[in-house]
Amino acid sequence: MTENFEQYQFSVRSLKEYPSLSSDWLSLEQKSEASFFLSWTWVGTWLDCYLPEVDVLSVTLDDEIIGLCLLSKSVFSQWKRFTSKRLHFHQTGKPELDQIWTEYNGVLCATDHASEINALVMPFLIKHYSGWDELMLGAVSKNLAETLQKSSGLSRLDLWESPSYGVDLQDLKTKGLGFLESLSRNTRYQIRRSLKIYESQGGLRLQFAANETEAWSFFHEIAPLHMGRWGTKVGESGFSNPAFVAFHDLLIKRAFPLKQVDIIKVFCGARVLGYLYNFLYRGRVYFYLSGLVSEQDAKLKPGLCAHALAIQYYMNKGYKFYDFMGGDDRYKSSLGAAHEELYLITLQKDRLKFKIEAFLRGLKQHFGS
Repeated sequence: MTENFEQYQFSVRSLKEYPSLSSDWLSLEQKSEASFFLSWTWVGTWLDCYLPEVDVLSVTLDDEIIGLCLLSKSVFSQWKRFTSKRLHFHQTGKPELDQIWTEYNGVLCATDHASEINALVMPFLIKHYSGWDELMLGAVSKNLAETLQKSSGLSRLDLWESPSYGVDLQDLKTKGLGFLESLSRNTRYQIRRSLKIYESQGGLRLQFAANETEAWSFFHEIAPLHMGRWGTKVGESGFSNPAFVAFHDLLIKRAFPLKQVDIIKVFCGARVLGYLYNFLYRGRVYFYLSGLVSEQDAKLKPGLCAHALAIQYYMNKGYKFYDFMGGDDRYKSSLGAAHEELYLITLQKDRLKFKIEAFLRGLKQHFGS
């Protein structure tokens, strides 16, 4: 199906009918301000690992592709009573496959046309793309969530929201500040005290995975630490989910040769304190996950120290930003500043079932408070 909106041409076809997707995506990626989660490294890995059934939304202007997005559908049942057909961007609707948690999601757009495309995509999908009751999309920026809701006129329900914290490395460098100097007095004291104790035990050092094999090994060594922190049940640590592990095995294989992934092993002397798993893209470091030991001495802060050393390292290397991404964990707010708000939203069409659900939610909140 194809439709002209103003000067833009929107089209949807099945993935099977789009053999040039990888080359078109890579070409458009260079004209965009996409995050790592809209890079072909991430999206192509998602396609090849999970083989989702998707349609490709493309936007062209004068025969040039300026927008791309992958659409999938799922069926969701609220309280085992109300069935909804859901539409997704670059996700499947299956919890075990979406546990990889795509952040900064949206449409891949040429920078010069991003605002227009984002304002037109929902009117096009509502008018010309059938078979869905609600769009479930996350994690997206506050601005994109508002743009999609306003342009669609649909009811919006926020399922999750969180600040996104980060460190502006370029700004620190311009000001001539080291990372520790930029922190609050209390946080700086905690880190320096912890580093001093670690120094007496052999000192902290970071070992970056030197090759793909070592990166894969480090990734799997994170598992027991991560599961010890987050749990081994379904929906807890991703390492207890084979689909999550399979995705990252393939992602590391593809991203490491492109220098788009770092896995850091943190030592105190010969003792392993933990790991940091980061994505590197366009001068930005995306902190994805960690696995850290639990110290008996409360004065020891392995996470704060590991991040502090890593942040200073990336700053010295010329990276522009260290992004902790979504999550209001205390260490993120201690080390970084909020720079974005992220949301998981649904945009719902006018359906009786959604009105009933809203009424029942209201009753639950009223009597539960």
